[in-house]
Amino acid sequence: MSGWAEAREGWSRDVRVVRRRARLAIAGLIAMGAVAAFTALVGAWHVVLLGSTDVSAPTWRLANTLREVGGLLELGLGLLASVVFLRWLSRTVALAGELDPVRGFHWTPSEAVLGFFIPLVNLVQPYRVLRDLHDGLAPAGVPEPAPRPLLDGGGGYRRVEVARAPRAGAVHHAALGAWWGLYVASRGLGWLASSMPDLTTAEFIRSRVAFIASDAASIAAACLAVLMVRAIDSRVAERHRRLAYASEDELDQLLVERDLQLRRDMAKIADFDDRE
Repeated sequence: MSGWAEAREGWSRDVRVVRRRARLAIAGLIAMGAVAAFTALVGAWHVVLLGSTDVSAPTWRLANTLREVGGLLELGLGLLASVVFLRWLSRTVALAGELDPVRGFHWTPSEAVLGFFIPLVNLVQPYRVLRDLHDGLAPAGVPEPAPRPLLDGGGGYRRVEVARAPRAGAVHHAALGAWWGLYVASRGLGWLASSMPDLTTAEFIRSRVAFIASDAASIAAACLAVLMVRAIDSRVAERHRRLAYASEDELDQLLVERDLQLRRDMAKIADFDDRE
């Protein structure tokens, strides 16, 4: 088996793993958004009940039970969604370097994951990692291979149909920034709501409204995250398609470009040292 055949086999194996994790991450994000919608509706019902003058005891018990269930679901599914999302991100960051033979990828999986947990750093690094991952997997990073004819007879005897590449998804940087900004806002609003006093009816309503705002931000962040994961996943698929169908000469040319890029980078470093 040639070196490029082994590389193609490794790419295909890793891409299958990444795309499977992407589907799990999307399912987790949808579940997290659904739980946030549920808790927001329960919170709104609490506000309505507090504005009523005649509410039966069973109704209050049901409302309080639903609030407790929502809190448990939010904790459990939120943790599960975070785990599957970070597992997808870690493997995708590792794969991004493999699918770019010329430049590689400058973030490591550990940097991508730890950036979510380090205080202050986590205000910007998750956005930067996902932005660079999205842009680094752009299909234009690898040349389009030669057209492949479809030999199934679908075009008739007068012309030959050519396989058309699926369009890779994309999201604007503003959407990526909005995703992380909304997620940070939802955590901040949730912390604020949990620290607010709720001894009186007015205080309880204010805390419920803050929780509802937190849930609304979580729903919006989950929706944007689903779009983001789908776009990156489609870019992984398209980048893999281009590498899988590239000829060995085209792949060899990518290695030549990588060597030239390394020489240019080394020349810049040497020039900088000389100036010092």
